[in-house]
Amino acid sequence: MNLQLERLSFLKNKNFYALLRDIFIPFCFKFISKLFRKKVDENLIIMGAYSGNSYLDNTKYLFEFLSRNSKYKVVWLTKSREILMNLRQKGYNAVYMLSINAIRLLRRCRYVFLTHGIYDVLPIEFSPKTKIIMTFHGTVIKDITEDFEKTYIYKKWVDILKLKSYPHQYIDYVLTPASGKYEHEILTSAFKVSPNKILDLGYPRNDILFNKDKDLISKIKKYYNVPENANYVILYAPTHRDANTLRFPFTKEDLTSLNKVLKEMNSVFLFKGHIFEKEFNFSEYGNINLVKKSSDIQELLLISNLLISDYSSVIFDFLLTMKPIILFPYDIDRYQEGRGLNYNLKEIAPGPVIFNVEDLIKTIKSLEKIEIEYKGIREKIREKFNKYNDGNSIERILDFLGIEYT
Repeated sequence: MNLQLERLSFLKNKNFYALLRDIFIPFCFKFISKLFRKKVDENLIIMGAYSGNSYLDNTKYLFEFLSRNSKYKVVWLTKSREILMNLRQKGYNAVYMLSINAIRLLRRCRYVFLTHGIYDVLPIEFSPKTKIIMTFHGTVIKDITEDFEKTYIYKKWVDILKLKSYPHQYIDYVLTPASGKYEHEILTSAFKVSPNKILDLGYPRNDILFNKDKDLISKIKKYYNVPENANYVILYAPTHRDANTLRFPFTKEDLTSLNKVLKEMNSVFLFKGHIFEKEFNFSEYGNINLVKKSSDIQELLLISNLLISDYSSVIFDFLLTMKPIILFPYDIDRYQEGRGLNYNLKEIAPGPVIFNVEDLIKTIKSLEKIEIEYKGIREKIREKFNKYNDGNSIERILDFLGIEYT
């Protein structure tokens, strides 16, 4: 048994993983894709997200808008059979990613939209006429430089085999909601692209935050088991930790105290773990709910009255609503030593910065006070990180690319 485990241990080696991802798999897909004609279909648009494992984020909202409001053939690629079935049942075009049909479509498509990288679809040999847009998934408070630089260990072979494994080799544009020079420099450095490839047109996912449809809001609340008569919906959405585990800061006593306060306020506390993090059981606490890791956080933002986060760019999304925000970076020293931050957190904080649970609960109790006191600061930070505040990001992006819609 131990011998078998030793034989398989090489799969955990980071260099071997990079060799597969950056060289072997792209080379195979490049070879296979060349068996298909690369004559581009001007009406074919393909989207994916989270390495084909989720139906979320900017591409989701673009996909649904174009599927409803254009004559283009818009296709979603996924590795999830569940997502595939759900989208088809709703009348959308969805194709299983690991298929010959997916390769054939990618070879002919005019536009490709991604959230994370080329593995949101497949690393094939694209037509020179195909435009690839990285919609990305957040303004970078935390340092992401290492995420990209550590992947370039096989760059020599990538060049020799004429592969396009790294972002700067296949990306035509990167989206951002921020117009600041520093924010653009972070993206150009991380993706190694020229400044003219950074488009500060906004994020498609944030258009929903301007939706005032009471029926939609009521439907979302019902889906997440939020009572209609709740005075406040409080969303706790911490960022992803590199260890893939949430260093959970609440003790049982903390949760009991928090739940008591929530009952007094007739309010609900929604815990949204990062998509890559483990789940926790809050069944003992009637006013604290755990939402699925696969939940659409934009929907949660729409129904929430207060956001609690830390180093996540979700705070800049939520600022578009001008509702109050609390930062809870309980492990900031450890986080700065590890991942690192691009900003002094206090300088970009749109609300109070709290470091322990006791103070967090006290601050939640004074929600109405911080809503008023920090209004001017929220406006200032909102303008810094959101060039537009109108809910028309999708239209701006499509107009820029020349994609027609009704």
